[in-house]
Amino acid sequence: MLTIQSCRQEDGPDTPVDVPEELSEDQILQLVRTDQINTAYYKDIFLDGGCELNPGIKANGVVINGRLPYALRNTGITDSEYFLSTVNDVGDGYTESDRSIQAELFSGTEEDLNGVLLYPDGEPRFRLFYCFGGHSGPHGRTLGESGRRNVRTFYKNGGSYVGSCAGAYLAGKFASGDVSSYFNIWENGNMKGTGVGNSSIDIEFCSDIFENYYGPLNKTTISGVRHNGGGYMDVNQAPIGTEVIALFRNEKGKDSSKRGFYGQPAIWAYKASETSGRLVVTGSHPEDAASGDILNLTSSMFKYAWDGSGIVKVKAVLRNGDLIPMNPGIGDLQCHHFVVHLNRDVKNLVVELQGSGDYDLELYLKKDNFAFPLNDPDFESSGPGNRQTISTGPLEKGLWYVTVRCATTVESQEIVTDAQRGLGRHFVYSGKTGVLNGVPYNITATWE
Repeated sequence: MLTIQSCRQEDGPDTPVDVPEELSEDQILQLVRTDQINTAYYKDIFLDGGCELNPGIKANGVVINGRLPYALRNTGITDSEYFLSTVNDVGDGYTESDRSIQAELFSGTEEDLNGVLLYPDGEPRFRLFYCFGGHSGPHGRTLGESGRRNVRTFYKNGGSYVGSCAGAYLAGKFASGDVSSYFNIWENGNMKGTGVGNSSIDIEFCSDIFENYYGPLNKTTISGVRHNGGGYMDVNQAPIGTEVIALFRNEKGKDSSKRGFYGQPAIWAYKASETSGRLVVTGSHPEDAASGDILNLTSSMFKYAWDGSGIVKVKAVLRNGDLIPMNPGIGDLQCHHFVVHLNRDVKNLVVELQGSGDYDLELYLKKDNFAFPLNDPDFESSGPGNRQTISTGPLEKGLWYVTVRCATTVESQEIVTDAQRGLGRHFVYSGKTGVLNGVPYNITATWE
């Protein structure tokens, strides 16, 4: 251990005393683990079946409004919320009522300034986002720039994205190169149209990644995947790091070997960075399948995206005696993480949390790993209220992780938008809705 100074005894000769080096903030942050993905979210998934999208899956050629992909039930990813428009067929456009609801959900209101997808600090509030098929450009335009920006922020900060048909188009940019009404989270990735509509198509797997989930296996060809105007990945316009998972083969009853889409990517994935989510999309509609290999491939898409959510991030290094104010604060069921680096054994470490409002905050401490409540923390203070204190007694040196969790959340209720016809669905919140704009708090760590 380096010595950075020597101390003088008050009534004696100079005696060198080894004092462990104080690491800089950058040095401490370099010690933080980068192998842990975030697991603290409000809910598992938000599904977008909004304006100009088909709000459900098809059965016998008819969209079933309110029916979510069967793969969610198959994978256990069922803690969901969604916005499903009242218009079953995208050919009928959208209603102004749907557009108004969509704007409030995605762009926010005074009660929820960040929109439903994001926590007050811009972190993803759901672990996954799914986009149904339909009309990609018109949907992006109805969302507006603020709505599209919030989807981009969601992905950039760790939320994963799954899309079918229009959902795949929206992820990148339009074939002309325009990104003005698209999410562009697949960083300038481009698609071309297959020219196949109201039909089905064969898909051959060229990757073994889905073997880790529900399949299909590499070199397996799946026949009869519904396809309606979707596209394929333009391999010349895909960002570096894009993974090709499966390829298009024949359209139903046709030899497509000389068609432009033949042998082109049908399913692909992309993860921009370790802190971003993972995108997994397809130009087809496998979400309609209730069983068999097509259900399995859809389930694998969701699980691969799930496992690709962003890593946990540290808000700040807690220095001895420094008070750190957090405003905007923490959202419902969110976790904020901090680290304390002890360069020597200490007699006692005290971590104090002081929040505001009628909300329940929790405090956790763990050595060498993030102190999620379900990650077996070494110390905790988690009673009701917004003030918590951990006092450890003697503690060994090293990197200690501090977690603040907001245990308060809203009450959510599903609303049928057009109750007379039973069409359209979204959720409204009640209860302690102030948590949506964040609970401010101060946190301090002291030791001796």
